[in-house]
Amino acid sequence: METKKNAQVDIEGKRPLFLFIGLTVSLGLSLAAFEYKTIPAEPFVLPYNEQDHRSFDEPPITIQEPPKPIQQPVLLEVPNVEELNEIIDFTFEIEPNNFESMALDEVITEKAEKAEDPFIVLEKEASFPGGNEAWAKFLNKNFRYPRNAQKMGIEGKVILTFNVAANGEISDLKVVRGISKDCDAEAIRVLSKSPRWNPGEQRGIPVKSPRQVTIHFKLN
Repeated sequence: METKKNAQVDIEGKRPLFLFIGLTVSLGLSLAAFEYKTIPAEPFVLPYNEQDHRSFDEPPITIQEPPKPIQQPVLLEVPNVEELNEIIDFTFEIEPNNFESMALDEVITEKAEKAEDPFIVLEKEASFPGGNEAWAKFLNKNFRYPRNAQKMGIEGKVILTFNVAANGEISDLKVVRGISKDCDAEAIRVLSKSPRWNPGEQRGIPVKSPRQVTIHFKLN
């Protein structure tokens, strides 16, 4: 009869062998861990590119000043009348018979041409030589629209009074109603350049008499 061995007793007998194998494996692994060398990785260096290292000039620092307050333009009247190179369209309205009522100071004498004060009531009024048509042509030829008045668009009527002497000379030019300093001065300038007028007459004798004209300044 065969005697059976106990499995537990058989394993216990092999314990020293297993222990020796475990210790050998453990020591081998530990020694391998100590002997293992790690190779350091080389640092990665980007290739040098000259264009990437260009120096850029910094823009200069500027300090902006606060805006100055806007000044309202001041319109100044120019005393001198400037002549225009370009042609300006304008019209004239002449009212030679538009007189203001005045009192007669002295009684008309037989020698009226020697009287110093102008006569108001006349048999024949003073007139421009050639009539109203010649007067308009004279104005168109000699008139210069003031540049300052043109720029400002000034229009209107200038009424002037003056005296026509017995010899036809005009004097005592005055503006009774004006529109601007330049236009008033131009109206007086043109009127003062006019030739001798036909004097007024009283009883067929030339006498000094007042006149009034209206010049209409108008830009087209």
